[in-house]
Amino acid sequence: MEGPPLNQGRNTRIGPIEFANGISGVNAWTFLYTNFMIMPIVAFLSISQPYVLSEIVGIPESEQGRITGFLVTMQEVVALALIGIVGALSDRFGRRPLFASGVLIAALGFALYSTAETEFDLYLYRFIYAIGVSIAGVMIAVTAADYPAESSRGKLSGATGFLNGMGVGVAAGLILPGLPAIFQAQGASAADAGRYMLLAMAGLAVVTAIIMQSGLKGGTPTGHSRKVSLRKALSVGLSQGRANPRLVVCYAGSFVARADLTLVAVFVSLWLQQVGRNEGLDSAAALKQAGIMFALITGASLLWAPVAGTFIDRFHRLACVCGALLIAGIGYTLLGLQVNPFGPVGYLGAVLVGVGQMSVILSVTGLMGQETPIDVRGSVIGFASLCGALGILATSFAGGYIYDHWMISGPVILTGVANLAVFGFALAVWLKDGRPVRFDPGEARSSEVLDFGH
Repeated sequence: MEGPPLNQGRNTRIGPIEFANGISGVNAWTFLYTNFMIMPIVAFLSISQPYVLSEIVGIPESEQGRITGFLVTMQEVVALALIGIVGALSDRFGRRPLFASGVLIAALGFALYSTAETEFDLYLYRFIYAIGVSIAGVMIAVTAADYPAESSRGKLSGATGFLNGMGVGVAAGLILPGLPAIFQAQGASAADAGRYMLLAMAGLAVVTAIIMQSGLKGGTPTGHSRKVSLRKALSVGLSQGRANPRLVVCYAGSFVARADLTLVAVFVSLWLQQVGRNEGLDSAAALKQAGIMFALITGASLLWAPVAGTFIDRFHRLACVCGALLIAGIGYTLLGLQVNPFGPVGYLGAVLVGVGQMSVILSVTGLMGQETPIDVRGSVIGFASLCGALGILATSFAGGYIYDHWMISGPVILTGVANLAVFGFALAVWLKDGRPVRFDPGEARSSEVLDFGH
């Protein structure tokens, strides 16, 4: 049964954040909980990939770049096949059942991954996990656009960005290094400890799916079901982009933002751990050294998220996107050029990566939510997610080759160049718009209804 449309009822507030009309206190708090827990579920398999390859399946280091690239590529092929229709389905059936189902499928993927013994097993189980993560990934973006009032879009983005970063930090800084150590202290082998860790993540995902289904808002934002085919959904995304260059900036920003997340989760982890081992550290010590860098990136993201959210509600959102892309481009390029990233310049690059990555995600989310009519939001954001999947596909495919055949920090430099290229395009659109500086709520298209699909 559909819930009432979001434009009815009294507004809920949590601190300075105002939620859209029709969002209850339970919906709001469940939304915040979901944003904390979803990133460990979505990112953990990539973050733990080096441990899985080395300790559980026993893949030689010389083959890990290739296999990692192929696994990520396969996951994004699945995303490409699903993302467009998932966004359209969310405009028809609502966000909640799709979101919870995606997390449950991801839980199954974790459980199966714990039994992997061969390279074939990795591909098969990653395929199942990819289905769940692809569904959940679209719903993260769609619900982020649904829940805030327009005047609080930036502040809520900052809060959810902080929670997302906390979730990734917990996954990379506590769960990954902590759980295997606990299980090994109880007598488990390194391989079995990794398997138990993945089973624990499966249980966490199941609990999260139950909470989401119980507490998130039901129905669609307009209160009406929209029957939309995949072809129609893609057509809506393209037509909205042709009519609005700011949405094209969002599509391009999504292309690099999703690639950024994958790069940090996969190739930066491989690079840092290999640098540590090249310096004579064992696997555990190299993992700890990489964890320090991850903590720095995550910490910078966490501290910056509320500041970025405030900027997004105060300054023009397209200008914010431009600044975010510039910072991210400089940060990735600077970090990737370091022969030894564990030094002052490398740590500076890591801070800029954290600030830039968070800024790109939040500013693109804010601009896209502002520029998208309410009844096609799922379709448009699904199209943007499709662009993100293409970004990950391109980065993982090229990154895996560059990692193995050129330099291990090559994928980091590649991502920096991509951010700078999109910055140039976004800057051109901003200049053409007259270089607006201040946020104007009157520009928002988020309450418009196109009334298509009848």
